[in-house]
Parts: sequence; C-alpha cells; structure tokens
Amino acid sequence: MKTKALILTGVLLISGSLTVPTSGLTAGDKDHGKRAERSDRHDKDARDLQGTWYMNGDHNKRTEINDNGRELQGKNEDGKTSRLEVDRRGNVHALDWNGITGHLRGNRIEWDNGTTWTRG
Repeated sequence: MKTKALILTGVLLISGSLTVPTSGLTAGDKDHGKRAERSDRHDKDARDLQGTWYMNGDHNKRTEINDNGRELQGKNEDGKTSRLEVDRRGNVHALDWNGITGHLRGNRIEWDNGTTWTRG
C-alpha cells in the first residue's frame, strides 16, 4: 500500500511539473524584460510629451507632439513632421530631422539647433 502511494505521489509530481505554465519565451530570447520596459517607457514618455508646444515661446509658432499608438511624432512650426524617440535619459531624438536631439528640461525641450519648444 505504501509503495502504491509513493508511486502515485511520484507520478503526480512529475506530471505536475510538466504542466507548469511558461512565459512563452525561448532560451534564446534575451530581451524578455526589456520589451515591457520599453513599452511602459514609451507610454509614459508619450503622456508626458504629447500636446501643444511653442517654438521659442512664440504662440504664433505652434508645434506639437502626438502619439499615434505606435510612436511619437513631432510637428514643427512649418508643419513638417518627424518620428520621435525618447532615450532613457529623457533626450528626444527627431529621426526625420537629421537626427537632431532635444533635451527635456521641465516644460521645455532644448534642441541642439538652438531652438526651444515650451509649453503654454
């Protein structure tokens, strides 16, 4: 009787370990935690940056940052658009404007070309 109980316990333990759910990642997938981190960071950056900005504080030179669900997009005072990426230091990179970089300083983005976008 003890032998049957031990065998049954062993079978249950083995079969239980075979049905443990996995995350669906393979051993070669080294980026598993970073995907969610990038997605979370994109969502936070999009919320923080999107909206109306003004070039050099001039309300006649309206600029915008919008999120289309996949990426951030900037629109300059001339209506030209660029895809935007934000790095982990909070720098904004305008990929379609010759890779110009903006440095976020509170309610301002100081661009490397000497212009500044401000809010309100």
